[in-house]
Amino acid sequence: MGHSKQQHIAKAFEELAATRAHQSDTSSDSELLIAMSDLAAISGLVGQLATQTRQELAEWATVGPHLRQAQEFADGLARCLNHAAGTLAFNSALQPA
Repeated sequence: MGHSKQQHIAKAFEELAATRAHQSDTSSDSELLIAMSDLAAISGLVGQLATQTRQELAEWATVGPHLRQAQEFADGLARCLNHAAGTLAFNSALQPA
């Protein structure tokens, strides 16, 4: 993994950790929807990084299957979070104002 990629991942992790420390106790449906959408996007990026890393480490045949599984898990997580966000959006639209 390139040094710039490591720095980018470390910076993203630090920003997520800092944001998490400042969360409020109660969140509106729209805030939760945004959070789930952001988590789905992050999961998708993790899957992409796993795929890139697997391609970069192609000569390490024993590493590839683990990275493929990580990519599949990340894609599944993104799909579930997107479905949850869609369900929350639908249910929120049904609630009377």
